[in-house]
Amino acid sequence: MITTTTTTTTPGHRRGTPTSPSSMHNLIRRHPWTRFLRPLLPSFVADALFPEHRPPPSRLHPTSYLDGLRGVAAILVFICHFTENHFHPLTHSYGVAPDPPPDLDLDLKMAGGGSGSGSGQAGSGDSWIQLPFLRVVFSGRPMVHIFFVISGFVLSYKPVRALHARETEKCYAALASSAFRRGLRLFGPCVVSTWMVLCLRQMGCLTPAKETLAEELWKWKGAVFHQITWPWAWDRDLRPAYDVHLWTIPIEFAHSMLLFMVLLMLSRVRLRIRMAAVFGLMVYCLACGKWAGFEFLAGLFLAEVYVLRAARAKEWERNWETHQNWALKSFQIGLILLGLFIAGWPNHDADRTPGIRYFLAQTPFPFAAMDPRAPEKLMDPLAPQKFWFSLSAVATVWSLGDLGFLRRFFESPFAQYCGRISYAVYICHGPVEGLFQERLIGHPPIPERGEPGALDYKPAQPAMGVKGLIGVETTTQITVGWFLGLWLLGPLVIWAADLFWRGVDSQIVTLARRLETLCLDDTEPSPRSQGYSVAA
Repeated sequence: MITTTTTTTTPGHRRGTPTSPSSMHNLIRRHPWTRFLRPLLPSFVADALFPEHRPPPSRLHPTSYLDGLRGVAAILVFICHFTENHFHPLTHSYGVAPDPPPDLDLDLKMAGGGSGSGSGQAGSGDSWIQLPFLRVVFSGRPMVHIFFVISGFVLSYKPVRALHARETEKCYAALASSAFRRGLRLFGPCVVSTWMVLCLRQMGCLTPAKETLAEELWKWKGAVFHQITWPWAWDRDLRPAYDVHLWTIPIEFAHSMLLFMVLLMLSRVRLRIRMAAVFGLMVYCLACGKWAGFEFLAGLFLAEVYVLRAARAKEWERNWETHQNWALKSFQIGLILLGLFIAGWPNHDADRTPGIRYFLAQTPFPFAAMDPRAPEKLMDPLAPQKFWFSLSAVATVWSLGDLGFLRRFFESPFAQYCGRISYAVYICHGPVEGLFQERLIGHPPIPERGEPGALDYKPAQPAMGVKGLIGVETTTQITVGWFLGLWLLGPLVIWAADLFWRGVDSQIVTLARRLETLCLDDTEPSPRSQGYSVAA
C-alpha cells in the first residue's frame, strides 16, 4: 500500500526524474516568467503553450473569404519585395535573359546587387519558379489591386445590404461610422510604424540617420503630413520616407471617401439606376486612366451583385445550380487561371514575354505604354500592367465568391490568421527586412577595388549571409538562396507583424470605435465593419 501511494505522485512533482511532455508544458505555464514571455510570442505559439488564455475562435461571416484572400495577398507582397530587393533576376520572365546595364559596378556584379539592380547575379530566366502561374508567389503588384477591390466590397457591403432591406437610416449610420473611423484606422498604424523606424535610424539599426534629432523629426513630419496622410494626390505613386511601401495608404483613404460619396449620392435611387450609374463610373475611371477608382467602384458593384443574389437565392438558386451552375463555374475557373497568368506580368521585357506581349499590344489608351497622339512621348512603362491587373482583380474577387473549393481555403484557419495580421504584415515587412537583410541575406565576397588611398578605393568585403554561403553564380544557387532566405526572414516578418497587430493595429481599431462612441450623439450602436483592407 505504501508503494502504491508513492507511485501515484505525478512525474512533474518528482525531483531528479525525467519529465513528460505534458509535465514540461505545465512547468512552462506555471513559471513566473511566462507572464512576460507570452505577450512576446506569436499568437499561435502562445495559444498552443497557454490554451487557457486562447481567445474563442472567430466566427465566419459572409465575406470571411475576402479576409483570407487579403491575408494571403499580403504575404505575397512581402515575398515580392524580398525577391525584387535581393534576387532580382528571378523577377524576369522564364526564358527571357535580362540585358545587364553596361555601366554596372563591379562590386554589384560580384555581390549580386540588391535593392533594385540585382542584374549582377547570374540569371538567364531559367529557374522553374519563373514559370507562368508559379511566379505568382512573388508577384506582389497585382495583389495591391486585389486589396483595393476587396476594400470597395467590404466598405460598401453593410450600406448596400441596408439599402436592399430598405433601411436607409442604417445605411447612413454605416457610412458615417466608416467615414469617421477611416482616417485613424488607416493612418494610425502608419504613424506608429514610421516613428519606430525613426527611432531605429537614430539608434543606427537602419539606414543612416540625419545628423541631428531635430532634422530627423522634421523629415518624419514631412513624410507623415505631406505624403502618408495627405491623400488628395489620388493615385499618384508617392514614395514616402521611412517606408516606401506606404504609398498605397493615401490612395486607399482618398478612394474610400470617393466610395462613401458615391454610395451617399445613389442611396435614394432605384436599384437598376444605382447599378447602372456605378458601372458607368467604373467605365469612366478606366477611360481616365484612374485604376484605383475603378477598383473601388468595382468592389461596390460586386457587393451589389452579392447582396442581390443572396436575397433572391431562395427563388431561383436551386434551378440555377441544376441547369447552369456548371457553365458559370467553368467560366470562373478560367478567369482565375487567366488572372494567375496575368499576375506573372514582369516589370521588364513584357514585350518579349510569350502571352504577356499579346495583352501588352491590346492595352488601350491611356494605359498603353505609348501615347497614340504623340508616339515619341514615352509613358509609364508599368501602366499597361495596371490596366490588366485591375480587370483580373475584379474577376478574381467575383469568381472566388462562387467557387466553393477556393472559398473554403480562404476561410481556413491559416488564411484567416493571415487576414488578421495582413495590415501589420504590409506595414512591418519593409522595416524588418531592412533590419535583418545584411546579416541574413548578405552578399558573396567582394574583392578590393582601386588603390588604397585613392578616392574610388573600396576595401574588400568578406562573404556574408545566405548569398555568401551559397553563392549567386548559377540559377540553382539563386533559387536555393531565395528559398533559404525566405525561410529565415519570413518567420521574423510574421513574428513582428503578429506583435504589431496585437500591440498597435488592433488597439487603434478599438480606439477608433471608442472615440466614435464618445464623440457621436447617437442612440444606436456603431455598426461594425466586416473587415479592413491590408493596403488600406
